[in-house]
Amino acid sequence: MRLRSTTVAVGGNAAASDEYTPAVIAPQSDGSAWLAWTDKTGPAIKMATLSATDTLGAALPGVAGLEVHAMLPTPGGVALAVMANDPDIYSAKYCQSSATPGNAVCGKMDLVRLDALGNTLTRTTLTKKGNADSVGAQFIWWYGHTARLATDGTAIGVYYRSAMSTQRPGVAGEVDIHAGDTFKFVDAASGSLLSGGWDWGCSHSWSVRLAHNGKQWAAGCHGDAYPNAMQLARLSTRTAAPSSLQWLGGSDPTQRALGGLVPVNGGHWISYVETVNGRLTLQLAKVPESGGTWPAATTIAAATDIDGTYPFRPYMAAYGTGKLLLGWKSVGKLVLAVADATTGAVLEGPVTTTLPIDTFQDMTTTPSGDVVWAYSPGGSTLRVQRVAACRLPAR
Repeated sequence: MRLRSTTVAVGGNAAASDEYTPAVIAPQSDGSAWLAWTDKTGPAIKMATLSATDTLGAALPGVAGLEVHAMLPTPGGVALAVMANDPDIYSAKYCQSSATPGNAVCGKMDLVRLDALGNTLTRTTLTKKGNADSVGAQFIWWYGHTARLATDGTAIGVYYRSAMSTQRPGVAGEVDIHAGDTFKFVDAASGSLLSGGWDWGCSHSWSVRLAHNGKQWAAGCHGDAYPNAMQLARLSTRTAAPSSLQWLGGSDPTQRALGGLVPVNGGHWISYVETVNGRLTLQLAKVPESGGTWPAATTIAAATDIDGTYPFRPYMAAYGTGKLLLGWKSVGKLVLAVADATTGAVLEGPVTTTLPIDTFQDMTTTPSGDVVWAYSPGGSTLRVQRVAACRLPAR
């Protein structure tokens, strides 16, 4: 495998990559990329361009917000999933008060569209505007700050973990706040909120994935109660009723994990970890566009000694032509292998690397077939990781 890790000096005080403050990357068609991260000084979302060889380019204006969770290239710019504080829904009882955890922000999830110069075109709030301590409120609370983006070319799908307030049984005027997930659509050309998706999906939702294969949306979640299973919802259109498949139902949610979701002709590949005979195993399944039965999965026998303290995570992205790049961690190090995107058979690897990647991160495929991701150790530098499909771009 052709691997490269590039350190870029972005300055400031970049937050370390974790569940709440990942660094994200959006590859462009010309080989360049856009980079976005949370700077703790503001806090604010900082942005910059990268060259085709992963060196730092121009600084971009950035956007206001506390966290950026995903970035998607669009014609003439990018779209960002940004979590920001929402003073409109503030509750003294539940938002950043002594009665709640120190990071108990009551936030909103926004889809921000930027032009080719990084200037904001539109900013669409996806969460609701009811006060956090009112029945039916939907917002981002202190847990579960994760979002994923995908597009069918006309709409941008945003799948994110969320919180909802419901009436506390038998206690008038009090609410219970529950963890779940929400799926919304935004017009890719105007930024207008569109119909479709759902307000409330998996609960509690530990992880989400989203993809579109040209014909169908696929949204995957890791549930621990409703359902206590993994679930993949398939939608032929954004307003269609989801056709959902569940697997690993009733199992310990700390002994399984979602990996990558890769769109292919006829369906989607999904990777996941499950426990078999007391040992974590990496599984790979190709889920068709229709049908009510979970497909037979391929056990990746090369994935041994998977780190077993939750949260653990497998990774996957489309790689080169007709291949998948698989990843998992063993003894704290990222291990990579290449699989056939038709059969799931391992073609190359495994190879143990020193490339850092956060547990809540996804790998991203470039137009040339390389796989890239960004990582922040915290401080004034970020690292751009690249696994080249053919050869590393010369510098």
